[in-house]
Amino acid sequence: MKRALLAVVALCCSTTADDAVNVSRVAAWAKERREERIRRWLPSQPFNRTGFRLVPVPPKLERGFLLVATKSPVERLRRDESTNDNLGAIMRDVCATPFPARLVVRTPSEKARAEQFRPCPKIEIVALEATDAPMERLARATSLRLFKVGALAANLPLYKDGTLYLDNDIAIRRDRADVLMGLFDEVRKRHKALGVTKSHVCIPRGHWTSEVPPGYCERNGGILFFSAANRSAALAREWLAEMRQGTSTDGHDQMPLRKVLWRHRDDEVFDLPVGIQCRGPNCDPCSTKGHMHDDPPLLWHTKRVDRVRWAQKMLLKSRRKGVSERSVCGFQP
Repeated sequence: MKRALLAVVALCCSTTADDAVNVSRVAAWAKERREERIRRWLPSQPFNRTGFRLVPVPPKLERGFLLVATKSPVERLRRDESTNDNLGAIMRDVCATPFPARLVVRTPSEKARAEQFRPCPKIEIVALEATDAPMERLARATSLRLFKVGALAANLPLYKDGTLYLDNDIAIRRDRADVLMGLFDEVRKRHKALGVTKSHVCIPRGHWTSEVPPGYCERNGGILFFSAANRSAALAREWLAEMRQGTSTDGHDQMPLRKVLWRHRDDEVFDLPVGIQCRGPNCDPCSTKGHMHDDPPLLWHTKRVDRVRWAQKMLLKSRRKGVSERSVCGFQP
């Protein structure tokens, strides 16, 4: 009797062990089949897998900044934050964003100095003389604005999903850099090549031309959203050709730019909200009036010395919310 009982116990134990092995094999087989089905159903674009759900991953877009500088702003670069160092200030702003940048200068010596004082290595420094573009002689041009437009024409296309050109006297609202770059989506949604903002003065004195109707205002040449790579480059080259023809009577680049934009107003140009920037030394960078979604502006367009003075005046006048010696509503003046 005792021997029969031991035999039954042994049989049960062996059956349980065999069942455990079988269960693990079934689980492994089921997992393999599930992975196979997921691979078969998985689309070509990247996806994240969370449990049994397939969650789309937004593609990583290649967007960045393009800056241009000549001898004077490069010479004013300092390791400490000087109030007349506009170039150094915008480079520090760029470094505080997750986006890359390129700075175009005239000569190799200016490139060496800019590399010495750049705040972070993600800003690529390029001397126009060292590029393989057919515009190297522009590095010896006497006009700052002619060099600026030539540098744009020589370096576009740069970032395939959007290149944002900014003048040196602009501050970037660092905590909203992603929103700023998101404006490219508005331009691309409408299948345009260039996003611009209207100038604060429609047509300055001396900028009138019979080739453009008086109702078509100038656009700001200091903030340019080059959205479509090749088409944007073609616009920059056309702008440069107008500059070389002496279209501008006072050396500014808005007048020839206005002619180019008028010719392509319907197919290539999109007007972004004026409120994305705070323009001039007397504007309020903390004001939400007239700006996007009742949000302060994304760019503060005035020289650094005026930005610092504005912040100091606000500190002396009142303890205003969002204003300190180091920060003004997301800007570092």
